[in-house]
Amino acid sequence: MASAKYRRAAAILRARRAGHPIKREYAVVGQTRGTVYDVWHVEPTPTDPFTRNELLEQLGLDAAEAFGGISTVYATSPADAAARTRREQARLAGLADTN
Repeated sequence: MASAKYRRAAAILRARRAGHPIKREYAVVGQTRGTVYDVWHVEPTPTDPFTRNELLEQLGLDAAEAFGGISTVYATSPADAAARTRREQARLAGLADTN
């Protein structure tokens, strides 16, 4: 029986061969300023749960010191992660076009 790690790697290879973009988790650090969400930092999160928790905790502490916040989002690239986070923040603030 194949392990979960092997199945995940095989699924990624199949998706790449089919030309589908691969989504992964990114940590996005930023701050809401009025109607704009400033993205300060985007970083892929580690797949190891312990390392991921350490990274998110450290980024969260650093963001809180600067009156910012951190969120995680699944995206195909760091630029896509920043754009998705901005759209979500605008939606939460009621500024997004919901049509």
